[in-house]
Amino acid sequence: MTVTSIFPAIVLSILLFGVAKFIVSRSTFYQAAIQTASKARYKALDGLRGFLALGVFFHHAVVSYQYFQLGVWQTAPSNVYAFLGQGAVIFFFMITGFLFWSKIMVEPKFDVKRFYIKRALRVLPAYWFSLAVMILIVLILSNFSLKVSLPRFLIQVGSWIICGIYGFSDADKQLFPDINYSSVGLINASVQWTLRYELQFYLLLPLLAWFVKPLRFIGLFFGLLVCILLTRYYPLIMLMNFLFGMAAAYLVKQLEAKKWLLDRRVSLGIILLLAAIPLFRSQPYISNEWAIVLIFVAFVLIASGNDLFSLLTASASRYLGTISYSVYLLHGIVLFCVLRLVDRVYPIKGMNPFSFWLLIGICGLLVISLAGVTYRYVEYPFLRLKLASHGVEASPIQTERPPIKK
Repeated sequence: MTVTSIFPAIVLSILLFGVAKFIVSRSTFYQAAIQTASKARYKALDGLRGFLALGVFFHHAVVSYQYFQLGVWQTAPSNVYAFLGQGAVIFFFMITGFLFWSKIMVEPKFDVKRFYIKRALRVLPAYWFSLAVMILIVLILSNFSLKVSLPRFLIQVGSWIICGIYGFSDADKQLFPDINYSSVGLINASVQWTLRYELQFYLLLPLLAWFVKPLRFIGLFFGLLVCILLTRYYPLIMLMNFLFGMAAAYLVKQLEAKKWLLDRRVSLGIILLLAAIPLFRSQPYISNEWAIVLIFVAFVLIASGNDLFSLLTASASRYLGTISYSVYLLHGIVLFCVLRLVDRVYPIKGMNPFSFWLLIGICGLLVISLAGVTYRYVEYPFLRLKLASHGVEASPIQTERPPIKK
C-alpha cells in the first residue's frame, strides 16, 4: 500500500461516519440540528458538505506526508487526492452561489446592512477563533518572544484578521504574511485563501443582484466566461465557480419536479462522473474549465434532490455538514500539531504508509470531535445572537449552514 492509495481514505471515512453517528445519538443538541436539516429544501447539500470537508482533510493529510518527505508544501502528488481537495473547494463555492442566488431570485431586493451583519456573525467568529489558536502556536514555537517589532507583528496579525480582503502593503507585501517569521500557512494548511473569495463574493452580491433576471444573468455569465478564456485571470476563475452555482439555481428551479432525478441510476451516474474527473483530467482542477463544468453537472443533480443512495441525508452526513466550517478551519491545525509532535518521537519521513494512515485516523477523530465542540460553543452562540437580533427564538434547528467550505 502506498500513501496515495484511495483505500485508507475510504476506510477512515466509514470509521469517521460511524463516530459522527455515535455523537449524534448522544447529543440532543445535534439531534435537534439534524432534525431541521432533514426538513430543509436542499437537504442533500447539507450532507454533501460533510463529504467535502472530509475530502479536504484527506487531501491535506497526503500533502502533509509529502511535506515531511520533500520539505516543500505543494499539491498532492495523486490526482485523486488533489481532486478531493480542489474539487471540494469548487463544490463549496457553487453551494454558496446557489443558496444565495436562490434567495435573490425570490426576493431581489434585500437589506444590505442586515445581510453583511448576518454574514459577519456567521463567518468571522469561528475564523478568528482558529486564528487565535494559530497565533498561540506561533508564540509557543517562538518561546513567546517577538522576532519582529510590535507594530509589524500587529500589522501581520491585522492582515489575517481581515482575511486578506485588502491586505496591508507593508506587511511583507502579502495578503497573508508570515507572523513573527513563522509560516502560519503551514499551521492551518492555508485554508483561509478560500474564505477570502467567499467574503469578496458577499461584497459583490448586492451589485450582482441586478443581474438576477435570466437574460441579464446569461449576459453576465457568458461575458465573464469570455474574459476568463482570454485573460486566464485567476480571481475571475474563482468568481466563475460562484457563477456556476448561481446558474444552477435557474436549472434546479426547472428540474425540481422531475422524479427521475432521484433514481438510483442517476446516483450511480453522479458518482461515476466525479470519479472520472481525476482519472481523465489532470490537475490543477480548481482552474480547469472542464473539471468545473463536470462538477457543475453533478452539483445540479444533487441540488435537485438526488441524495446518492441516501448517503447525503444520513444523520452522520448531516452532522458533518453542520460542523463542516469548523472542520475546514481546524483540520490543518490538528494535522500540524499531531504530526509534528509524533515526528519528534517517530519521524514521519521514515513512517510506512500503514502507520501514517493510522495516525491520520486519530487526527480525523480529533477533528470531528473538536469541530463539534467549536460549532456548539463558538459558532452557535453568534447564530443565537443573530437570530435574537431579528426577534427569532434561537434554537439549534434554526441555524444556517456554514458558508464553506467551507
